[in-house]
Amino acid sequence: MRRLRFLLPLLASGLFIAPAGCRARPQRREEPSPRPPPDLQVVAVLPFVNESSAGSAVAEEFADVLASEWVKVAGVRTVRPRSLAGSLEQGVRIGSLEEALRVARGVKADAFVVASLTDYDPYEPPRLGVSIQFFRVSARPIPDSAVDRLVQSASWRCGPLPAGRDRAGHWITAFEQVYDAHDRRVRDRLEAYARSQEGSDTAFDGGREFTAVQSRYMQFVSNQLVLDILRASRDDEP
Repeated sequence: MRRLRFLLPLLASGLFIAPAGCRARPQRREEPSPRPPPDLQVVAVLPFVNESSAGSAVAEEFADVLASEWVKVAGVRTVRPRSLAGSLEQGVRIGSLEEALRVARGVKADAFVVASLTDYDPYEPPRLGVSIQFFRVSARPIPDSAVDRLVQSASWRCGPLPAGRDRAGHWITAFEQVYDAHDRRVRDRLEAYARSQEGSDTAFDGGREFTAVQSRYMQFVSNQLVLDILRASRDDEP
């Protein structure tokens, strides 16, 4: 009882140090995601194009995992790829921005994501390459000078859907990235993300769960893609 009375003030003050051999579990800390613009409330994730040596099932899984990351964004409703089946002929790939806009309008989306899986190596440490585009369904007016800068940029040429000047008002962002777990910068981001997810059940230590399990690495990459898209969406606001 005397020992308990001695420990309680230390615990309350935060000065208690765990004995040797015991490691206090760090508190879960997760940075809030950037909020999407008010006019982007419904995001459709279109089926991914597979340009890698992996099977088409990998691209399908990646698209579904990305949709799951969009679900976590406050204020956004997500339309998953499989929910778009009724808008597409079986086996037909979306090959133009006009077709993508038609499909997105059919599910009343405000914006849509389309991507190509360009590189994939599932063996630890994994590597995943993606070329991604994010478009508004309703175009916004932009001055000719801004259109000129846009179509001359390298980012305009990223992604699976060709886009001309007449569709510049739909464009929000596009980029190509390889998330290679050999890269120190990628590992730093992965470790930070893994720390934010502590507390979930796992058979692995630390960030290794996200390199050893295919779907978990896709989850990490999808989280990074969503964050980058949201930042670009806020920058895109007039």
